[in-house]
Amino acid sequence: MKPLSDEKHDTDLKPFCEKGACGYKNKESEEIEVPCIYENAKDFSEGLARVKKDGLYGYIDTSGSLVIPCKFKDALRFIGGMAAVMVDATWGFINTAGKMVVKPIYSRILSFSEGLAPVKKKKKWGYIRPDGTTAIPFKYDIADPFSEGMARVKQGEKSGFIYPDGTIAVPFKYDKITDFISDYAIVECDGLQGLINRKGKEIYACQSTYIDLPFRDGVTIIKQNGKYGYIDEKGRSVLPCKYDSAGYFINGRAEVTIGEEHMFIDLQGNIIDSK
Repeated sequence: MKPLSDEKHDTDLKPFCEKGACGYKNKESEEIEVPCIYENAKDFSEGLARVKKDGLYGYIDTSGSLVIPCKFKDALRFIGGMAAVMVDATWGFINTAGKMVVKPIYSRILSFSEGLAPVKKKKKWGYIRPDGTTAIPFKYDIADPFSEGMARVKQGEKSGFIYPDGTIAVPFKYDKITDFISDYAIVECDGLQGLINRKGKEIYACQSTYIDLPFRDGVTIIKQNGKYGYIDEKGRSVLPCKYDSAGYFINGRAEVTIGEEHMFIDLQGNIIDSK
């Protein structure tokens, strides 16, 4: 049996709603620990949970006490001891004591990640530090949070990646870029897709209508002229685009079709089983 404790952790309570009102139950016992007095209730993060009452948001602690009053038009969860909140029509950040530590002067805002937060002011995005000072100037049309030392941003019609000091990691020459998955990202130019690595090097030029990530068994699926094939992690063709459908390689085999024929092939394209 779980030992009794007066202290509740983030995982002890879960939000629930009934008859249009929300509260919190104990995850194990299903007992109601915070009555349904809120219009909305979110999961706990860093010991605090967002709740909504009379159309405004505040935060409760794990005892169910309202420790930050419901006075914000909108609010995000706490990450790294700070949460984004909306006052009137602009956003700022509060700390876990409810103190406004970054003034609400931004039209849009995202949570801090790797020490920086994307914020929007006067139609442009930039990045701020936890003390509210500007780290990267407001010059982007779209800006994502930093992840593993890089952030995806967009200037005009082109997308790229930047480092935390604002220098360019991946040049702004692509129409679209996905997030990195296992050190690779899909890029798009004029409707065709290619691949880059984390150094920004284009390992596979934009020449396919479809690319799948991540690599499995050292290869991934591409599509050209309506047919599927496979390339390796250096962008080299492993199997030509001749299949009408193609599945992932798992333990050296993948299911493919040519016309009505279904088969399993190895990494050399040899048929090892057919249906």
